[in-house]
Amino acid sequence: MDTFPTDIEPNISSATGCSESYKWKIEDSTISTKTDAGYKHTRARNTRMIQTFTFSWVAVPDKKFQRLLSFYKQHGTFSSFHFIHPLDGKTYTVRFAKQMEWQYQHPYGWAGSFYFEEV
Repeated sequence: MDTFPTDIEPNISSATGCSESYKWKIEDSTISTKTDAGYKHTRARNTRMIQTFTFSWVAVPDKKFQRLLSFYKQHGTFSSFHFIHPLDGKTYTVRFAKQMEWQYQHPYGWAGSFYFEEV
């Protein structure tokens, strides 16, 4: 299985121009229903709670951007790959959760975000 490029690190501590330098979301798998008597019943839908990671990059040189673009085109939102989380160092099996949309900011380089969804 392929691994997302680790040598092109996201901007975690400060990402000027990127509003989402790092976000982490965990999906709650709870199902709930309310009765006519006003009671609320809840249960887990399944045992997994899917995590989503959002990382942003700024000032990415064209050569590195082309590598990211190539990786995205190879996997799209349909194929899973390994992602080494830059903060906890753990390897996750993920896929891209959203389409790639980046912007060139002259003269600095490319800026954008990737949304990784646990598989």
